[in-house]
This record gives sequence, structure tokens and C-alpha cells, in this order.
Amino acid sequence: MVEFALVLPIFVLLMVGIVEFSRVLMVQQVITNAAREGARAGSIYISETDATTNATTVSQNYLTWSGVDTDLATVTPTLTTTGGLPALQVLISYSYDSI
Repeated sequence: MVEFALVLPIFVLLMVGIVEFSRVLMVQQVITNAAREGARAGSIYISETDATTNATTVSQNYLTWSGVDTDLATVTPTLTTTGGLPALQVLISYSYDSI
């Protein structure tokens, strides 16, 4: 019983740490996928306004559907020219809130 009392707090702390770290990795992957899907959806438009609006909408919808709080996320699509061709870059910054 004494050994269990000594080991239990360490075991619980280890399990909570694993869950929290897994949540961080899941949110990071969701944000990466949301940026990818937003860039993919916005890249089919020619006008900059349509491209950035659609990229923002798709990225925020992806975050919402994945269970990530969109109030903590900022989606910033940027249309740039690289090598003479337009390119859409979607940057998502997120303020992570632990469980």
C-alpha cells in the first residue's frame, strides 16, 4: 500500500503529461491541415480578394469542424508573386490553451 501511495502521484503526472502532449501534437496537425486546405481552396481563384476570402473561410471551417477554438486562431492569407507566378500562402497563428 505504501509503495502504491508513492508511485501513484508519479504515474498520474506521467499520464496527464502524455495526454497534454498528445493534445498539443493533435492541434498542431489540425492547424497545418487547415492552412493546407485553405491554400488549396484559395488557389483556384484569380482575384486576390476571392482567393484570400475563400482561403480564410475554408481554414476557419476546418478548424471549427476539428474542434479547435477559432477565437484563439488568426488566419492570414497572403497572395505573393514568386517566379512571375502568383502564389497563395496561408499562415495560421494559434494561442494554445492547455486542457
